[in-house]
Amino acid sequence: MQMSFQLFNEATRPSRAGGSSLLLAAAITAGCSAGFMAELRAEPLATEWVGGPKSSARLIATPGANAGSYRAGVEIRLEPGVLTYWRNPGEAGAPPEFNFTASDNVEDVTVRFPTPSRIDEGGSDAFGYRDEVVFPLDFKLTHAGRPALLSLSLNYAVCGQICIPVNAQVELKLPAAAPGDARALDHEARLDAAAAKVPRRLGAEERDGKFLVTRDLGASQPTWRVSLRGDAAAIGATDLFVESPPGWYFESRRGEEPGEFLIVEVEVPREESLDLAQVTPITVTLAAPHESYEFGLELGAGRAAAERTEGGKNDN
Repeated sequence: MQMSFQLFNEATRPSRAGGSSLLLAAAITAGCSAGFMAELRAEPLATEWVGGPKSSARLIATPGANAGSYRAGVEIRLEPGVLTYWRNPGEAGAPPEFNFTASDNVEDVTVRFPTPSRIDEGGSDAFGYRDEVVFPLDFKLTHAGRPALLSLSLNYAVCGQICIPVNAQVELKLPAAAPGDARALDHEARLDAAAAKVPRRLGAEERDGKFLVTRDLGASQPTWRVSLRGDAAAIGATDLFVESPPGWYFESRRGEEPGEFLIVEVEVPREESLDLAQVTPITVTLAAPHESYEFGLELGAGRAAAERTEGGKNDN
């Protein structure tokens, strides 16, 4: 197996609007944790830990349900006081990037993201993870029963007082027959726990049975209320996250009523590119202790933006 890590050329913290602010990153290499750098032990069906600034990363795997198949995940560990980001980093930050193009006998790799936490980062809301996170991987072997190579180039950010972009490169050999002691390791349990934290995707019918989405015409900014109903009202939802197309940004917060969240439009594309006739597709992730949900919504956000500009209100 091959392993390496490197810092990007600059330490930056991109903003939600697409810009970035250059952060001081002097003595980054000196800030790497000796404990993380030294802990490089190989295990069956796992790469060694690749130590980076205040973090380390590796690939883990376990035999799948069918003979010759595997389940795998990308594991990142973080030192206390720092975070890494979800696929929507929030008001500032950089999401992780996963590149598996150098893999062999592996295809259709999909990275699954566990539900993030909302983290106060100097007065800004960041969406991400502290301590550790495992990203489960879905993939297929091109030729079942043959050895495979899972090769990953991973870009991720480690942020505390400064934001440090890191690149880790790891390769995990998957033999045609899994090692006999692989299940004795904790990889299977770790992958199971991570998969349980991935939100369950809802179709339109199930979404509409669990959530009521209405436009709040009395709000000073274009706002939609998401109310939990039926059995969803009892799940103890803790937060709501929104992903939107480029140029749009929606804040999310708790509403005044139990089981209610607000989606507030705060940034829109420049006026000349705004198509008022089209709806804005967003992805909503609802966090809850035992089962989180993910579902799509279509908002009349273009029309709402025009109303805000013109000072008018309607329910179209």
